[in-house]
Amino acid sequence: MAKTGFDARKAMREVHKFFDAGALPEAKQVSLSIIRHFPRHAEALYALARISGDTNEPDEAMAYIKLAFDVMPHFPDNRKIAFGIFNKYLLARQYAQLEEGSLWLSSYLPRDGIVWDYLGLARIEQGKFPQALDALSKAVSLLPNNPHVLVNMGNVLISLERCADAIVYLEKALAIQPDMVVGLNNLGNALRFIGKTEEAIANISKAVKLNPNLAYLFNNLGLAYREHSMYSVAIEQYHHALQLQPDLVQVYPNLIDALRQNGQVQESIECGQHALAITQDIPEIWGAYGDTLREANHLDAAIEAYIKALSFKQDAQSSFNRKIYTNLLFCLNYHPDLTPEVIYNAYHEFNLRFAAPLKTTWREFENARVPGKRLKVGYVTQAFYNHVCKYFLLPLIEAHDKAQVEIYAYANPPFEDEVTTYYKKQVDHWVPTRDMTDDMLAERIRADGIDILVDVAGHTNGNRLPVFARKPAPVSLHWLEYGYTTGLSAIDYYLTDKPTITDNCAHLFSEKVWCLDGPAYVYRPDTRRAELTPSPFEATGLITFGSLSRSTRINHRVVRVWATILDAMPNSQLIINSGDFKDPQVQEEMASRFMRYGIDRSRLHIGFSTPSWEVLKHVDISLDCFPHNSGTTLLESLYMGIPFISLADRPSVGRIGASILTAIGHEEWQAYTEDEYAQKAIILAHDLDGLRSLRAGLRQEMEQSLLMNEPAFARSVEKAYRQMWQIYCEGPQE
Repeated sequence: MAKTGFDARKAMREVHKFFDAGALPEAKQVSLSIIRHFPRHAEALYALARISGDTNEPDEAMAYIKLAFDVMPHFPDNRKIAFGIFNKYLLARQYAQLEEGSLWLSSYLPRDGIVWDYLGLARIEQGKFPQALDALSKAVSLLPNNPHVLVNMGNVLISLERCADAIVYLEKALAIQPDMVVGLNNLGNALRFIGKTEEAIANISKAVKLNPNLAYLFNNLGLAYREHSMYSVAIEQYHHALQLQPDLVQVYPNLIDALRQNGQVQESIECGQHALAITQDIPEIWGAYGDTLREANHLDAAIEAYIKALSFKQDAQSSFNRKIYTNLLFCLNYHPDLTPEVIYNAYHEFNLRFAAPLKTTWREFENARVPGKRLKVGYVTQAFYNHVCKYFLLPLIEAHDKAQVEIYAYANPPFEDEVTTYYKKQVDHWVPTRDMTDDMLAERIRADGIDILVDVAGHTNGNRLPVFARKPAPVSLHWLEYGYTTGLSAIDYYLTDKPTITDNCAHLFSEKVWCLDGPAYVYRPDTRRAELTPSPFEATGLITFGSLSRSTRINHRVVRVWATILDAMPNSQLIINSGDFKDPQVQEEMASRFMRYGIDRSRLHIGFSTPSWEVLKHVDISLDCFPHNSGTTLLESLYMGIPFISLADRPSVGRIGASILTAIGHEEWQAYTEDEYAQKAIILAHDLDGLRSLRAGLRQEMEQSLLMNEPAFARSVEKAYRQMWQIYCEGPQE
């Protein structure tokens, strides 16, 4: 080496001199000359790694630092240089390179918690949450009091929907560093996910005060306000986020959703169109756009948007994909022109994509196979609060024979209220599940030894169908909300009644259809404002038809038939009233559909007011929708002395009206063709004495029918549970 005449030490002094002067190109040239003479010169290699990092060439920097580590892994500044390169990857959002680099460095520095923290960050940003948790668990074990590591641990736990666990780490981080903006933000997100929206708002608001220039904070604050049902305030936060950072496209799905929920449906659609003009590569925008198109009753366009949203993420178990597919099923359910077979095929596909792969988690049950034992029955739903389900679920739970069934409520309400408190008193075991992952809840159900597990949600928001896909109980069934199959082969039974199904419809359900002796539900009305009033035609001189159904049910077939009825009854008018018609533009769009059939706008009263009892006081005859019938509003009509005309269609959402009319003994109001539907409505409208009589006596008929016989319904359900359990006990051993 001495014969070369090259003095490496002198050359390195030049490198340092150039470094101090900020002359990085010159420093790089001298360093390169050193390794040309001495290829394994560690100091020069580290210098080249540092220079390449400082000049935004992180890949080249990584190549040099790997060579340097190979020569001298314990160089004094090696860690600092590597972390500088990692930060470049972070800024450039080159997360795959960051993962590769930090994983490589962990083999040299396995006891360095910051290395594992970088690895966890890289995996979080790539959506590799289980792998990120592994890395961050090592980071926390090595640096248990580092607030940044603790916050990242909280972040990955949120991503894994383990929010209760996340809060522990985030609160510890903030106890160490109270003014940590990212920690306050993440804690707010975790609290929001478990329903503690006021605390979420407080934490994110504190973060905003500490740094009011971070757009993502306003986005998350908007999410917290939205979860608190303060949609107008949420919209303000989203707009402020976009003012601070116009290219923060992830705000748009949230803004679209808040506008929709605030009743600004047309503005929501326009916001979606604007967002898609900026970028078509964000699946969440397509999903939110689909939701608002669905709300405006543009089902075909909504279906297209959902299919587009599903095309981005291939992870079959992603909660986003599952939610979008559920919304797609919702649209298909309401579509007026699809066959039952086409619709069911989509449910079958849902099962194949999201549920069937979980069959690998099924295990034997330890439940004692004793036919006559007291059954442990678990009800799984988020509806344990002031939700429409209370009219049906509360009477059953109250009337249950506690000597026959031990009731477990697996509850994830979005918030708790006085109805929640009442539910808690009626069940034997109250199990909050909002902060449980699907795996955790399935294991809890197994540990509780549940014999009969009842899904009350179907494909509604907040459902826990993935828990049922894990088969945590010997017998499972779906009942009540949603009104159709879940599509899951893991669920054994679909609990309903005979009028809601037809002969040879088994191929339209993944579950075995089980018919109760009587109706599929019992109804307990909220009577606080349900005063009976005279028929409105007495005062107006007009027959008033009415529907309190959502807009998605009022399709082109329904509009045509209703317009036919109005055309045949010049002295009539129509009330359409539901939360979907808050937006004046949506009202006018619906009116225009009738006007195309020659119905004058003055005869159409479209909007939204509440409570429903007050609206129904102005209705003489209710009109059911099809092919997806209405639900609770039909029962409310009967309770107010108002008959309704229904059209029986596909099982089972198209035969809800038939179920109700059979239970009360008024099958004469049931139609089986569109022409018959119109004829029955017109005949009923001409029978003024009959309408007067019904107004006075229909409530009493209803109260004396099986629709409101709570003990009889409870016995019918318990008989079904017992028979299902008997079948299991006599079945093959696992």
